[in-house]
Amino acid sequence: MTNAVLGKLRAFVTGTAPMNECELCAEAIGTEHEHLLEPAARRVFCACQACAGLLVVPEPPPGPRYLRVERRAARLRELEIDDVSWAELGVPVGLAFFTTRRRSAEVVATFAGRAGIIESFVPLKAWSELERRFPFLQRMLPDVEALLVRRSARHRDYFMVSIDHGYELTDLLRGSEAAMSSPELAVVQRFFERLDEQAGQRTHSRRPSFG
Repeated sequence: MTNAVLGKLRAFVTGTAPMNECELCAEAIGTEHEHLLEPAARRVFCACQACAGLLVVPEPPPGPRYLRVERRAARLRELEIDDVSWAELGVPVGLAFFTTRRRSAEVVATFAGRAGIIESFVPLKAWSELERRFPFLQRMLPDVEALLVRRSARHRDYFMVSIDHGYELTDLLRGSEAAMSSPELAVVQRFFERLDEQAGQRTHSRRPSFG
């Protein structure tokens, strides 16, 4: 019987909530813990420090099974994507995150919603133009970092985040009763407020300008 099974049985008998555990070795972990990405499956795992430490290498080998995700968030105040550029990226909604794939060098837009994750490849010409205008986007780490964007009538939010934030947002929306294209949801607003706190910002959102 594994430690994970024993932990669940103990929680059932004692009536306590099951503790977080490493999804690789079943070691107990705290609320704040490491994350690993399995690139092939696009899946994020919760991990203990020991398991995550095994993945720390200067240059990941070609096709690694797991990549370490260092949790981070930074608001990009110098970034602004106008309506024309947004349309050229092929994004039909106002809430998405963008990643680059190490193996193929492709850029993927991911829409998080009630149904889960929907992915769409971004036209290379449109993304290259965005990188030309904002060169810091070229420093985004493949697979493990994402450009997270919220665009609506009330908000303009641009963050560089670790990929686990994108999947966290997906889980939040999956548990809500709203459609995929609802960037104004209270649960989304709270999520972005937490990002601002992590990024050390006091103001949450830049309102769009018109005219």
